[in-house]
Amino acid sequence: MQWNVLLVDDETGIIQALRRMLRNEPYVLHEANNASEALHIIRQHDIHLMVTDYKMPITDGLTLCREVRRLSPTTYRILLSGQVDYPALQQAWRNGDVHRFVAKPWDNLLLTSDIQEGLKQHQLLRKAHFLRHSVQGEQPLLLTDANWIIRLANQPLCESLGVNESDLVGVNLFAAQLSAMPVELEAEVTTQVEANHSWLGYFSFTPEHAQKSSAWMTISSVSDHYRVCLCRFVGEEITAPTDFKEELKRYAGTHPDLLTDKPSAHAAREQAPELIHVEFDAATVHDAALSGLCYERLQTACNEQYEIYTPELHHFLILVPAAAEPVLQLADHLTAEFEDAISYQGERRVLTPQVRIEHINTETHQWQEALRERLGLTPKKPAQHSTSSSTQAKATLLFSQRGRVIGLLAPEQEQSEQQWCDWLTAMHSAWSADFSGAMPVCYRANELPEASNRRYLSALKQCAERFEIDATVIVSEGQILGETSEELEMRSDWHQAQCKLFMANFGRSFLNSRQVLALPIRGVVLAPEFLSNMRSSKALPQSRRLLQRIHDHQLTIYAPEINTTEDLAAAHQSNVDWLSGDVLAQPLAADQLMWFAQ
Repeated sequence: MQWNVLLVDDETGIIQALRRMLRNEPYVLHEANNASEALHIIRQHDIHLMVTDYKMPITDGLTLCREVRRLSPTTYRILLSGQVDYPALQQAWRNGDVHRFVAKPWDNLLLTSDIQEGLKQHQLLRKAHFLRHSVQGEQPLLLTDANWIIRLANQPLCESLGVNESDLVGVNLFAAQLSAMPVELEAEVTTQVEANHSWLGYFSFTPEHAQKSSAWMTISSVSDHYRVCLCRFVGEEITAPTDFKEELKRYAGTHPDLLTDKPSAHAAREQAPELIHVEFDAATVHDAALSGLCYERLQTACNEQYEIYTPELHHFLILVPAAAEPVLQLADHLTAEFEDAISYQGERRVLTPQVRIEHINTETHQWQEALRERLGLTPKKPAQHSTSSSTQAKATLLFSQRGRVIGLLAPEQEQSEQQWCDWLTAMHSAWSADFSGAMPVCYRANELPEASNRRYLSALKQCAERFEIDATVIVSEGQILGETSEELEMRSDWHQAQCKLFMANFGRSFLNSRQVLALPIRGVVLAPEFLSNMRSSKALPQSRRLLQRIHDHQLTIYAPEINTTEDLAAAHQSNVDWLSGDVLAQPLAADQLMWFAQ
């Protein structure tokens, strides 16, 4: 698909810089020097995304975004500004006038990622508006559940029948008070629809207190739970949108994929893959920089098709799906990639990898479990819940990149002060039995209301008087930058309780990376989409440099929601410090922590 991107700034140099940044992207770039020119382009072209400066003469960027929203509501709107008025920007975002704010000077990697993500969200906006206009358009339409109970009737249908929607919602489509159709018709239509066919036939409406109306109707299933009924009343010449069924199917509650189908490679990965082990001399490849150069060579040899893991700096694992190219041929490519020397610290080094192939036996274990074993993420014994486990306190484990348990992630749920005290006490009892040092606990204040945060803080202070806790608190950008008395007081209380603050959703922030590094925080939590956006060969070197700057400032990098092997590979590529998620370990009861003791 051809993407149309509009760049708006009164400074020619800014537009040139943006154009250079996007020169290798598959976009058609349009340029405007002011809001008037931008609106003219919006009226002439289907603009999918707009990047505009805030400070411009006559009409500023925020006003432009509001007008573009009116003219082209599906255009994704990114606002650039060198001045950060956080409350005003937050309000503009809440109002929906701006989808994304990026502070100047921007980071090329993050802004490019924002644009890529914005184009995906444009697709979502477009589909939502298509559905809204289809429902609100001229085509008479009904939506029923699987039992033929009407859940929605649009205005054209109600007007054709001379009734209100409230007269139809909750009524069975084939009920006598609504239709004059034979009893056998319901069974006939149900049979066709459940076989995933569309029924087309003559339908006679006889609503109470209204005139009988005849229509041609087509009925299709859009999910296991909903059916859409499109009507053309006799004498009318209205044509239904040809792709309405497919669009509505994508937004029915049970459909697993909103935008695109899963890649065909997914099916292959459900089969038994193979692991290629690539090992270098541990004394030679012992630092992250040289390991990163080796990784890039391996990625090139794999043509960026496979997931690469680094359980150790000198040791790489390459996951090859069962349906991929011959694994022996790939192994030869990997070896050949290192025939040329690597330039490192002003020297030319020849590295000779040891390559071996391991077939994963899936007869007794899923291959994902085998991979977890290689990464050191498997508990000492199989996870079998004891009778009392379901009633015990539970926590999600935090792992280091090398698969070592380094802490606990507190539940993301509201609890009373006493419940938090009980949870901390139970977890400390289990932690102290098998782990040394203070119990590291990470709490997500950004996901919970202030009252709940207050209760947790009070419980934390009480428990800290009885045992040692290494407390980390994840806070939102607003909780760090907010200037209300409540926000200032809460930040002060977190610091007084000796809590380390991590900023949530790095990569989705209103601030640029320089501003983030200047905040009084001890770490950053990557936005869920950050790792997936960084996986391309073009983005990976930049992402490594960006994350290295964070490491250079002595900040911890935490990647949550590692729920697939692809996420795990991206986390290893990006050299993050903390990881958590379903692919590593499900939430465990306190008495199950022993399985991960080392």
